[in-house]
Amino acid sequence: MSLPTGARTPQYAVVVVNTALRRQVTVPTEGEADLEDEAFRTRAFHYAVPEALQEEIALGQLVWVPFGPRFLQGVVVRFDEASPVAETRDILQIVDREPILTEPLLALAYWMSETYLAPIHQVIFGMIPPGLTSHTTTLLRLVPGASPEGATPAQERLLALLAERGALSRQQIVRALGEEGARLIEQVVARGWAERRVVIQPPRVRPKRTKVVRPAPQALSGEPPALRSGQQRDLWAYLVRQAQEGDGWVPRERALREMGVSASVLEGLIVKGLVEESERPIWRDPLEGRAFVPTVPPTLLPDQELAWQAIAADLEAPQGKPFLLQGVTGSGKTELYLRAVQRVLQQGRGAIVLVPEIALTPQTIRRFGARFPSTIAVMHSRLSEGERYDQWRRVRSGDLRLVIGSRSAIFSPVRDLGLIVLDEEHEWTYKQQQTPYYHAREVAVKLAELTGATLILGSATPALESAYRAERGLYRRLVLPQRIMGHRRLVEEQAQQVGGQTRFMPVPGDEEALYADLPPVEVVDLRLELRRGNTTIFSRALRAALDETLAAGQQAILFLNRRGAATFVQCRECGYVLRCPRCEVPFTYHSASEDLICHHCNRRRPIPTECPSCGGHRIRYFGIGTERVEEAVRALYPTARLIRWDLDTAPTAAAHEAILDRFSRGEADILIGTQMIAKGLDLPRVTLVGVITADTMLNLPDFRAAERTFQLLTQVAGRAGRSVLGGRVIIQTYTPDHPAIQAASRHDYEAFYQAEMAFRRAHWYPPLSRLVRLLYLHTSEIQARAQAERLREILQARIERLALPETDLIGPAPCFFSRERGRWRWQLLVRGPNPQDLLRDVHLPLGWRVDVDPQSLL
Repeated sequence: MSLPTGARTPQYAVVVVNTALRRQVTVPTEGEADLEDEAFRTRAFHYAVPEALQEEIALGQLVWVPFGPRFLQGVVVRFDEASPVAETRDILQIVDREPILTEPLLALAYWMSETYLAPIHQVIFGMIPPGLTSHTTTLLRLVPGASPEGATPAQERLLALLAERGALSRQQIVRALGEEGARLIEQVVARGWAERRVVIQPPRVRPKRTKVVRPAPQALSGEPPALRSGQQRDLWAYLVRQAQEGDGWVPRERALREMGVSASVLEGLIVKGLVEESERPIWRDPLEGRAFVPTVPPTLLPDQELAWQAIAADLEAPQGKPFLLQGVTGSGKTELYLRAVQRVLQQGRGAIVLVPEIALTPQTIRRFGARFPSTIAVMHSRLSEGERYDQWRRVRSGDLRLVIGSRSAIFSPVRDLGLIVLDEEHEWTYKQQQTPYYHAREVAVKLAELTGATLILGSATPALESAYRAERGLYRRLVLPQRIMGHRRLVEEQAQQVGGQTRFMPVPGDEEALYADLPPVEVVDLRLELRRGNTTIFSRALRAALDETLAAGQQAILFLNRRGAATFVQCRECGYVLRCPRCEVPFTYHSASEDLICHHCNRRRPIPTECPSCGGHRIRYFGIGTERVEEAVRALYPTARLIRWDLDTAPTAAAHEAILDRFSRGEADILIGTQMIAKGLDLPRVTLVGVITADTMLNLPDFRAAERTFQLLTQVAGRAGRSVLGGRVIIQTYTPDHPAIQAASRHDYEAFYQAEMAFRRAHWYPPLSRLVRLLYLHTSEIQARAQAERLREILQARIERLALPETDLIGPAPCFFSRERGRWRWQLLVRGPNPQDLLRDVHLPLGWRVDVDPQSLL
């Protein structure tokens, strides 16, 4: 990243500063922005490189620069021999000689800014671990030797406060003296009694240091010390054992904890000169203390072998095309990921493996840790800032070369990146829901192009965008069409132990390996259930299947993609529905906490005893969520062991892992959950999956509704039948003839793809076209509508002026969720082959959000 030998010394550096510049901009009707406006828009400014820094300056470094009266941090993005402005200021300081962004990541940041129409500073600083950057604070301090003659009593109080407590910020002064303190600051500065001083605040995260101990070298060279205290003898023996490993230093707190002794026992050894103490940096490791059980790679089956040969060849000589690894659930995709990682590590390169949900990270870590226990880094938003910072530093240094994590892990500074894997690549959670609105799949494609890495996109139900690109030859499709059971002898042994089935299909060309059919799926028409008098949430088929599963001592999953106990609360006398006053959506009733919760802004309110509209008392609960399913199951099966897995029961990564571990160990009979349970989990004891209602997402006004429904149903069905116990799936629905449900019931991706692509072609929806969603939010409904309509007029005129006949506008219209967190929401869609071309020079006013390739229009 530093300048190559013989390169010319850079005169100027372009620095992207980390600041929220509050210049109000409007939508231009024509013309280009001037140079100053362009700098404000991009946050990229020229600075002179002082002679003292010319040998150290490098691309991607974090630096301090002056900016008006302030000092800001920025990232060096390029060098210039000349500056476009007459006067430039000097870079003040390099924060870290090691660049915080590699050159490929810098190039990726500019591509993301152009592609997603996002400010470059938000992209760049979004790649950096939180807490790493710092800022300045202006403090007020007394001028040494100043004599405050003639000060008023109020001014004297401020001066006395500064004399007592030292330099203080404006906020601290106002807290101590009230709003009057702000006026007093200006007065005492004007009189020369106090002065302002800019102080650099340390970053929130820094390397952690801890006290460590070890036996003193001189104490180890002679006879063992004679210690009368049993606790001291035990602690001494422990430290001697530790000294035989590495440099012998042991964290002080760990030694006391593991030996169960007090600090005074250790102090006694230090006083006697037997133990020495020091302070050393330590890593905050989220995997500390975790033991991985090594596994032996299995022999690949023919379909896997064909796919692996293609991947292995690309790892040796990349062809520049991503792989779309389309394999049914349980077909062995993960084994190919593991082999690919092993190959790049053997080559001395690094790898990134992405999963769509933090809930999947523990299972993925166990699988990869069994093969590569010493080089795994974990990166996701549920880690502490210190853990993320230390994992990032170890990746940057090359100490860890395999990164496993969720969406943002794609920005990890892996050295010599050779492989990127996106498991469950179809998942919408790979799309960021704030600026920059990037999709990790598209970012991975570009990063692989920039680094020459091999990219594997894996899924049983690929996104239509990916399947369409494979159809056009932009991706290389690899297919794993069969679910793998394993070696015949092992399968038969397992079947004898648990009384399972052994009627599996032999692999062509390998009679000792067995395939299994995907579990049969039964679609239950809930309309018929109602006609036959069944008003419960369980159809007769699902109830009978649950009876059989529990009687056999096996496990079941009940899936409903909605949490809570009731989806809305209504007065039966006047029809009034209780809604969140900030979001205009119905409150959801949660029986566990006995209150109403808005799932958009988390606003809570108690259950009313009478209707707020008519005063009636016939308050009733309608709809179902996971809490109500849990209550119904407990009523039917009081002795069954239940676990509910949704955002309410698993708010943290540790809670996700605890629930998965309990269910995997067989500590529960039925798992009730939302979409978390549908994503890539391997649960061999599960023989029944019941979908309470498949219609939750199907009828939403979003062109992706059918695709989401098919993917979710197919994925959750794939949790059943992953062992010799076999399995089955029951889907309850009011629309049994819908193509998405019919295709899911047959595990037929190709049929769904053809039907859905016909719908997309008829309406020119993605992937045939691209969309940009322009979303405006305002506390006034009238203002929101007016701004949306005004922008449509401007953009329609630009379409005509720029001659973009294939680009059109949809809307404006209020969103399906028309109000959220007190702000009204109106949207305008731009559709075309490259809709960004229409918007690239449009500087939208405050209040607008730009989402390129939106995953939801709700």
